[in-house]
Amino acid sequence: MRRPNKETIIVGTQNHRFAWLETAGITVLTILVWSQSESVNISSIESETITESSFFWPIIGPLLIALRYGLGKGLTCALVSSIAIAAIMHLDGQTLLFPLSHAIGTVVITMIAGEFHQHWHKMNRSHALDQESINSKLESFSKHYHLLKVSHDQLEQRTAGQAYSLRTSIHALQHIATQYTDHRLTYLGHPILNLLAEVGGLEVAGIYRVNKGHIKPQAAAVLGDSHQLEQNDPMLKEALESQDVFSIASLSENQEHKSRYQICIPLVNTHGETQAVVVAESAKFFMLIPANIALLSLIANHSADLLSEEIIASTLQDHQKSYFTNYLERAKYNYQHYGANSSIIICIDRNSHNTNIPNSVFKHRRGADIYWSCTNTGQNALVVLLPLTTLENAQQYAKRLMELIHAEIPAKDHQFEMIGPLSIATDWPQIQDEIAQLGADDASLADTSDGNIAKLKRILGV
Repeated sequence: MRRPNKETIIVGTQNHRFAWLETAGITVLTILVWSQSESVNISSIESETITESSFFWPIIGPLLIALRYGLGKGLTCALVSSIAIAAIMHLDGQTLLFPLSHAIGTVVITMIAGEFHQHWHKMNRSHALDQESINSKLESFSKHYHLLKVSHDQLEQRTAGQAYSLRTSIHALQHIATQYTDHRLTYLGHPILNLLAEVGGLEVAGIYRVNKGHIKPQAAAVLGDSHQLEQNDPMLKEALESQDVFSIASLSENQEHKSRYQICIPLVNTHGETQAVVVAESAKFFMLIPANIALLSLIANHSADLLSEEIIASTLQDHQKSYFTNYLERAKYNYQHYGANSSIIICIDRNSHNTNIPNSVFKHRRGADIYWSCTNTGQNALVVLLPLTTLENAQQYAKRLMELIHAEIPAKDHQFEMIGPLSIATDWPQIQDEIAQLGADDASLADTSDGNIAKLKRILGV
C-alpha cells in the first residue's frame, strides 16, 4: 500500500476538480459550524449567554483552504460562508445581529494565509528547481567523471606501453635497414606506416618515395582501403615545400579545408633531404594533438635517416658534429612549433686511463636517443640527446646513468663530470656554449677513444 505524499497533505492536490470539490465541502462544513455557533444562535443572543473568550471555530475552514490552495480558493470559502450566514440571518429577520467583525476577521486572516501560501509555494518551487539543477549537474558530473576515469586509465595504459613500443619499433626499423642496401623503402614501408598509424591514428594512408622533390606515384605501402594519391593536393604540396607535418588540426577556424588528406608527413633526413612522404585520407582527429604531431615528426625524421643511401647512425662520432647540430636544431624546431621539449646530457671523462670492466648486458640506451662520442680539450666526452623528454624525465635518466657508471667502473678509475640535464626550452644558450667547446677537427680522433667513454658506450649498448 502506497504511503501518502507529505507534500500533497500540506500543499494540497494538483487536481483542480478535486481541489474545488474539497473547497466546496469545507465551505459547507464552515457554514454548518458557523450557523450552530453562539455568534449567530438567536436563543444565545437573546439570553446573553455568549462567552466572550470562546474561540471562533468557523475560521478554521477558510484558513485551511487558503494554506492548502492559496488566496483564490481560501477567499472564496470565506466570502461564501459569510454571505451564506448573512442570508440565513436575513431570512430569520436577524440581519442587525449579523457578526460583521467575525466575517471581516475571517476574510482578513484568509487573505494573510493565502499570501503566505503564495510566498511559501514560490520559495519551495525555487528551492525545488535549484535542487533539480544540482541533481542534474551532479549526475552529469558523475557520468563525466567515470568517463574521464576510464579514458585516463586507457591513456595511462597506452602511454605506459607507448615508450617501449616506440623504442622497440625504432630498433626493429634499424635492424631491417642494416640488412638492405638498396630499395629500403620497399622493406621499411609497412613498418614505418604501421608505427605512424599507431601514434597518429592513421586509418587510410600510403607512403611514397620522393626523389629530388618529385613523388613516385607507386605506393611503397598502403594502409586501409580506397587510398589514392593526389599529387596536386594543396596540403601535400605545402608539406613538401616546407618539409613540415601538416594536418587538419593545424588549420585556423576561418581557414577552409580544401585538401583530400587529413595529414601529410614528409620524411626528411638529417641532411635536409625529403626521402618519402606519408599522406592519409582518414585519421583519428582526437589523436592529432601537438604532442603526437611532434612524435610523428620525430619518427618520420628517424625513418628518413634509415632510408638514406648511407644510414645515418644514432651513434655519432667526433667528426660528425654537424649531424648532431642538425639533431639539436630539429629538437628546437619541435619545441617551437609543437611545444614538445627535449633535453641533453653531457658526460666528460676527466681520466682516460682505467682497468677493464665486465661487459654489461644491461641495455640502457633508448631507441630514439642520439649519442655523440666526442672530445673536450683532449678529454673524451659523450653527449646524449633525449628527444621529446622533459627535464624531470631527463633527470631520472641522468640518475640511472650515474648509478650505472659507479656500478661498472671502479671509483678509483673514473672521474666523470656530468653537465645537465639541459632543457632545449630554457637552456638553449648554455647548450650552444657547451656544444661549441666539444668536437675535434681531426676525424681520426673519433677512433682513439679507448677510455671510460668507450666503456660507457658498451654499458649503454651503443
